[in-house]
Amino acid sequence: MAGFGIHLSISGGVAQAAARARELGCDTFQIFSRNPRTLKAKPIDPDDATAFRAIVGELEIRPVVIHVNYLINVASPKDDTYQLSVDALTDELVRADVLGAELVVMHPGNHLGSGVEAGAARIASAIDRAYESTGARARLCLENMAGAGTEIGTTFAELRTIIDMARLGPTLGVCFDTCHAYGAGYDVCTARGLRATIEEARSAVGIERIVAVHANDSKGQLGGRKDQHEHIGHGAIGLPGFRNILACPELAGLPFILETPVDSPEDQVRDLAAIRSCAQQDEHRQLTGRMRVEV
Repeated sequence: MAGFGIHLSISGGVAQAAARARELGCDTFQIFSRNPRTLKAKPIDPDDATAFRAIVGELEIRPVVIHVNYLINVASPKDDTYQLSVDALTDELVRADVLGAELVVMHPGNHLGSGVEAGAARIASAIDRAYESTGARARLCLENMAGAGTEIGTTFAELRTIIDMARLGPTLGVCFDTCHAYGAGYDVCTARGLRATIEEARSAVGIERIVAVHANDSKGQLGGRKDQHEHIGHGAIGLPGFRNILACPELAGLPFILETPVDSPEDQVRDLAAIRSCAQQDEHRQLTGRMRVEV
């Protein structure tokens, strides 16, 4: 069965995020390891890191996922931006190891008009440099994107281009974002559309490379190229769509992490309950089907 969790704030320290995961009853969770709105970052406080790892170890919450800073753009053709981004990505991998995180999720980047091929080559080089300078243990995962502007990673084929170019490509994972996929034109809310999406992923990157799901409903429409997350069941994907997604055997057992809007603490409780309800309904449907077959 899939595990469910939330992207949690690190306001007050990373240990506070772990405590919130405990409070919510998360099976998994995701955080930023640093302020997502600046490329500068202070080192993680050692006591905070120790407390974080203690809570995670006590609860056996797995995996712990770090989301890379939004300002990192290792596809940039601008030399100064690129170097700052490579340095920041390197730091993200170091911080993930300090916290004992298993996965690091990264938006591939924006090529800013230089083209997908050139941008993918810069991304691949940055990944190789970051790992070779750190020897980091956390697994980096490329996230599929909605396709706004000059984003790279809108299709599985674009993600494959990065993987093929990187010397460390065989070790890279993929984080599948449902809202981004829907915005990019993948009809993940219908059984037929989801099956076509899964088969394209199988052909382009390999299903075994998908190691996490960002479970987000979508404010935008199919193919609208909008990265606008919505509460589970309140958007265009809807509860039937998430029941289809959770029933997909290729995604079974993966960590499902919600990045839905948080206007109040109750939003996180409601969204977790909504997606768990979808999973329980799918389990009931499968059990009922087996009972009918046996009878």
